[in-house]
Amino acid sequence: MANGFRLVALNGLLIFLYVALGRVTFAASVEYGNVTSVIFAPEGVALAFSILFGPKIAPGIMLGQALLSYWSGPSLLGGLGIGLFNAFEGVLGGYLFRRWGLSRRFDRLRDVGLLTCMIFLILQPISATGGVLMLLLNGMIPTHVTNLFVDAWSTQGIQKPLPSLHLVLPAWLHWWIGNSLGQLLVAPLVLAWLTPAKHKAAPLTPLELAVFAAGVAAVLLTANSKLVAGPLLLLASSYALLVWVGLRCDVRAVTGANLLVTIVIVGVGMLGDGYMSYLPVADRLFYVSFFLASGLLFSLLLFAMLEERRDMILRLTELASRDALTQVSNRRHFMEQAEREVASARRHGTPISLALLDVDHFKSINDTHGHVVGDQALQMLARCCETVLRTGDLVGRVGGEEFALLFRCSNSREARQAVQRLLDLVTEQSILAPDGREVRITFSAGVAEAGPQASLDAMYAAADQTLYEAKNAGRSRVRISGAAPEREREFPGGDVGLGSGGCSVAETA
Repeated sequence: MANGFRLVALNGLLIFLYVALGRVTFAASVEYGNVTSVIFAPEGVALAFSILFGPKIAPGIMLGQALLSYWSGPSLLGGLGIGLFNAFEGVLGGYLFRRWGLSRRFDRLRDVGLLTCMIFLILQPISATGGVLMLLLNGMIPTHVTNLFVDAWSTQGIQKPLPSLHLVLPAWLHWWIGNSLGQLLVAPLVLAWLTPAKHKAAPLTPLELAVFAAGVAAVLLTANSKLVAGPLLLLASSYALLVWVGLRCDVRAVTGANLLVTIVIVGVGMLGDGYMSYLPVADRLFYVSFFLASGLLFSLLLFAMLEERRDMILRLTELASRDALTQVSNRRHFMEQAEREVASARRHGTPISLALLDVDHFKSINDTHGHVVGDQALQMLARCCETVLRTGDLVGRVGGEEFALLFRCSNSREARQAVQRLLDLVTEQSILAPDGREVRITFSAGVAEAGPQASLDAMYAAADQTLYEAKNAGRSRVRISGAAPEREREFPGGDVGLGSGGCSVAETA
């Protein structure tokens, strides 16, 4: 029952949006012997609903078009016919969108290219052909027949039937471009705002808000100018604004900027202001359609290209900083991060400790059970390291079976106790070898604390020396640099008060 109510509500919402946006669209229309809408927004909403909810919203498209046609022409029955075509192409669009695996974030050039081809070459030829066919059939109905069914087959309204065949081609072209632009503008806008963003965009600074306002002002001024070069200036200012939005913001801002530019350009074309005041209706229609088609497509393609570039940079950064096997930091990335943390600790006078771990008898594990088991052992150790570390601590694979841990705001005693807990955790884990035997590992570790003027290199050398002392002492143990074995036994494993890993605000500056 809940699903049925949800379906009725979705179709009801679609009918309302279809009729309301259709009336707004027709209010911004120009007449050339038949109505020509510069951009038909309801088609974009219908496509977005089809992509989001599938074919079950087809009744909403059909009934929305029927009610719009009863209100605006050509007729209720004509609207039902047009609605059938629009419902079919809307459902087809949703199916193709899912079948081709397009992203609702439009963050790939492939997605934008396929969406554009789908709209201009598949969906809108269907819609335009069906719509013009119904207008032509309306025009062929004898007057005495229409008089009998005036309420159902009204010839009154904005959108008139086509009285002759020579109007079919221009009507088809204007229907095709108006609906195509409606889908290219509105569908990405709706999908972008109803889809969780991949990256959280940083808020705009006051300077960036000023730049955006200046870009909007430039579009408005050039649109209303009476300069001969008005079209080129408007194109340049619009593209500059869209480029800046694409570079700085996410897809929601891009589609929002598209809507803003569209409102400005449609308003100028509808009113015949600025440079368009010199142009006849047909030329104004051409300029508006050109601006919208090129601008909308350009902004989406630019955003997709920039997103692919961002993703590629992130992937390359990840590859350059992560160990491919264990997914912890590699040696270079760990050392770079550790260098910064040690410098910060020295600057603020806070303790910091480094631990080096080396898996015991790792070569024997590889030789006995194979390298796959050895790889699994390293992956298990890396997962255990991430389990015991606090926020702000670092872990990296710095050698074949060697790992490094950096403990912020921790002295050597606290670091040793954390590593001992890690050793206890690791010894409880087991790996199933291909022959069915359980394989367990241990490690030896050396811990060193930074002195007042100590560098990372000095800490690393001290921890490395202590690691070999732990191995020579029998392995599977943790030693502190400079501490006697008797002293170390005073620090058993177990829970210790390392806190949450956070330093004061000054320490993390």
